[in-house]
Amino acid sequence: MGKILLASFCLLSIVAFVSCKQRESTTLSDSDKKEVVRSKFAKTYPDYSPKRYEEVVYDLIQKDSLLLPFYAENEYATVWSHDTLDTQRLQGLIHILNNSREHGLSGYFPTAQITSLTDSIDSGLFKDSLEYLYKKMADLELLSTQTAVKYVTGMSYGFTDPKKLYKKDYDISVLMPDSTFYSNLYKGLRENPLDIVANALPSDPVYQALLDEYRSLEQKKQETPLNKITGTATYKLGDKNEHISAIARRLMLTGEYTPTIDSTANDSLHNTLNKELLAAINTFRRKNSYPEEESVGKLTIDALNRPLDYYQTKLWANMERYRWKRAKSKHDKHIEVNVASMSLVASQKNDSLPLTMRICVGKVTNKTPLLQSDIHYLNLNPVWNVPTSIAQKEVAVLQKKDPTYIKRHNMKLYKGGKEVDITTINWKEVNPSKFSYTIRQNPGEGNSLGLIKFMFNNAFSVYLHDTPTKSAFARKDRAVSHGCVRVQKPFDLAFFCMSATSNDVYKDRLYYSLEKPPLSNAGKKLAKENKLKKLPDILNPEDKISLFIDYFTVYKQPCDSMLYYADDTYGYDDLILDALNPNKPKKETTKQIAK
Repeated sequence: MGKILLASFCLLSIVAFVSCKQRESTTLSDSDKKEVVRSKFAKTYPDYSPKRYEEVVYDLIQKDSLLLPFYAENEYATVWSHDTLDTQRLQGLIHILNNSREHGLSGYFPTAQITSLTDSIDSGLFKDSLEYLYKKMADLELLSTQTAVKYVTGMSYGFTDPKKLYKKDYDISVLMPDSTFYSNLYKGLRENPLDIVANALPSDPVYQALLDEYRSLEQKKQETPLNKITGTATYKLGDKNEHISAIARRLMLTGEYTPTIDSTANDSLHNTLNKELLAAINTFRRKNSYPEEESVGKLTIDALNRPLDYYQTKLWANMERYRWKRAKSKHDKHIEVNVASMSLVASQKNDSLPLTMRICVGKVTNKTPLLQSDIHYLNLNPVWNVPTSIAQKEVAVLQKKDPTYIKRHNMKLYKGGKEVDITTINWKEVNPSKFSYTIRQNPGEGNSLGLIKFMFNNAFSVYLHDTPTKSAFARKDRAVSHGCVRVQKPFDLAFFCMSATSNDVYKDRLYYSLEKPPLSNAGKKLAKENKLKKLPDILNPEDKISLFIDYFTVYKQPCDSMLYYADDTYGYDDLILDALNPNKPKKETTKQIAK
């Protein structure tokens, strides 16, 4: 009996030993079709030692300061390979990286390198040199993890740093990944790396709209090529021309024009510029941040001739902008200035009707800075202290040509705080580059700041303000200022800022303070009785009003599902696109693509 028990014990020990040896050499990671993976890898590398592989990985990880905490925390357990190569998991990662082109990240990740390493190991290229195999598997392990971390982090916070891109013209705080983010990321990589990588896409609805638009344009490119519109004349309502048919076909392809007649029956049916087609052209103009008109000419035709690639590259640049996360939150009352579209939106929480208006921004040589702040106060009837650069480069030059210039523009000269009589200066001998007088422009309709100035703390000495030059707001290109933002509707913006105390009589007091007649009957009655009191020149809003001056060349309007495009006046799109594609040869800029 004792011999039988002893024999049974020995048999069980042998089975257990064999079982343990099998687990040591063939245990798999959590991939599907495990038997297929096991048999292929085991047959290709029968003498493979997981223990030796772990040693090589351990040595290599010590040199990687970024990934060392991740692996050390989990006792150096590997993600993409251990007892075998998890080809299915790696192929899943490669598939996600290949699709990153939709997000403007073509060539950004080492996809080809990961693919090559995976295929060469899987095909048995290193079966005659196990030490080289372990080294290549370790390289693949760390490269795949580095790439996964880079992908998830970039999708969450952006792949570029706007402060480095825009340099001194950018002062908006953006969030950066912290220890909590990395802790959750590392946990996800250990539990299911493909899930955390696949689910890293931004959830922002505008971002999703950009992605959907990109895919839609990609499909349109495959369906019908864009034919160039060769006509450059100006066409008015009722005009008939073959080039108008080409305009109609272009707008039908991209969706602005859906004619009521059969578009496939006869192209000549669309060769007349009727009201329906003109409405579609104006929809196209709005979509591209152009003014609406009653005719169509070269400016619009040039825009219609842009290839779809032009819009796709814009979408890529703005996807990156929407991956950046602002650190400062908006107040219930908020003003958003978009320098690229040259527009302003003032909105209030729970108010369905935001205030929108056109703006003028800085010239390319005097860019409007991008910043965050709060509206501090409103200055009525402001005095303009002319900056030294403008005094030297413009006012002194114009005064030399026209001795009445300073007086006609209601300006005065000062030296050491004391006013100087301009007639005592020999302007013919003045060197504008060395002009050292202080110039102030008195309040009034002709003041360059208009009648209202909106002040906020910033490091650039810029502000929002009214302007006496109203005609500029009708232009497409409104990059005309020295850096400040000129607003189209200063009174409406003032009412928005002061709405906590604003009523009809308050509005009349504001108008009256700016030498304008009251509008309401109550205000008119008070003015007639000399009882309408003027407001002080400095107004302090009761509500906090957040302000962002930013730059988006693809954006959405409030209460509107359509995406809008703006010209890249400052060339910031190309800065982003170049940073996202550092290894690609220099290509045409978005401006060149547009041509």
